[in-house]
Amino acid sequence: MKAFLQFCFLLLLSLSAFALDGGHARYVGGTVTGFTAGVVGRLDTTSDTSLIFEHAGHKMEIPYASIESHEYTKEVARHLGVLPTIVVALLKVRQHRHFFRISYRPQGAAVAQVVVFEVPKHMPRTLQAILQARATNTGNPPHTSGTNPCGCD
Repeated sequence: MKAFLQFCFLLLLSLSAFALDGGHARYVGGTVTGFTAGVVGRLDTTSDTSLIFEHAGHKMEIPYASIESHEYTKEVARHLGVLPTIVVALLKVRQHRHFFRISYRPQGAAVAQVVVFEVPKHMPRTLQAILQARATNTGNPPHTSGTNPCGCD
């Protein structure tokens, strides 16, 4: 029994190994061809005209001018049930996964495209601010100072 509890504790501590780090992002899915769900790459926000996702030589450019909407969501990483959640809460802070959904219409395209990215926990505020400043075609209302535009902790 003691060995089982030690195993569970080590497993619990190692769960954070699956989290994204640094400037990496995971393409969760969408309508863009050429990218498979689950690939990890880098989101480059340094361009003035496009949001760029690069993965192993492949490049997805999303022009800020063509972004129609964007949304940030935060979900609990693992749903454990009541009793395991209480145990985890006593030992460790619950992990959250951070997602951005971006809907855009490429120039000259009749159909809109959608991409969903999972980003590291430090990136939502920055990415939200960049999208609000550069993606001027979105219907997202501007946020006033003092409010938390992305619901980040």
